[in-house]
Amino acid sequence: MIRFRLDNRPHFLPEHWGEATPAQLRAAAPHLAHDSVAARLAVVRAWCPKLRDKDVRKLTPDQLWDVCALVGWAWQLEGAALTQFEHRSRTYLLPEPKLLDAVLVEYALASVYFHQFAKPQNPQLTALDSLVATLCRPAVAGLDENDPTWDGQRREKYNAKLAEARALELVDLPIALKMVVLHRFLDAERFIHQAYADLFKKAAPAGEGPVPKPKPAGDGTQVLEVLADLAEQGTYGTYEQASYTRVHTVLFNLAKKARRRREAERE
Repeated sequence: MIRFRLDNRPHFLPEHWGEATPAQLRAAAPHLAHDSVAARLAVVRAWCPKLRDKDVRKLTPDQLWDVCALVGWAWQLEGAALTQFEHRSRTYLLPEPKLLDAVLVEYALASVYFHQFAKPQNPQLTALDSLVATLCRPAVAGLDENDPTWDGQRREKYNAKLAEARALELVDLPIALKMVVLHRFLDAERFIHQAYADLFKKAAPAGEGPVPKPKPAGDGTQVLEVLADLAEQGTYGTYEQASYTRVHTVLFNLAKKARRRREAERE
């Protein structure tokens, strides 16, 4: 536990997720998507209810940063090397970094669950369990990586019913492990918005300068809408086939089309 003083008043902060309570996780949830001084200060205020506004206003910029640095660990990508964990006699495999092995439907649903978890009002902690159950799954039965027909997927095929049942089992998974999975997802989100920036750009009004950097918005259902559109168009076959197409394959092609469309409009 971290202890610090402001104006001779003691305040306490968890030193890692293992020390955080469910209430503290709920308070931090809306601020975890982006690391910033504002987000860190919001978490400090939420975790230190006796911290007075006047005490914060007295802080110099250096002092403010020192206080915010105390919770910087909450945005660190911990467990980057973690590939699996065990819970209730079941071994779960994490997705590859950047979700390189993820399919469109699991990414779409993970996005929905993240937005439910990170809602500014009334964050839903159970949505984090659903996110973990969506992305982390047991190994494919009888996996043979030397089989020429192997599709490169080590986790079993995503199944919504199994994920729903496992989410209930994951309620008592240590918060620290849940946060490893969450940060794996958030790291992939940042990568996706950078690698496929053309897909997230909006046309700038004439004469008003460059387009601002895109940020995730909405309720997380946008990817589900993309999936429905692709299935309707038959781009990757049926809804089922589109659902299990690699997410990076889909986003790469969509970003390429978006870039070509804008180039054509400028000609």
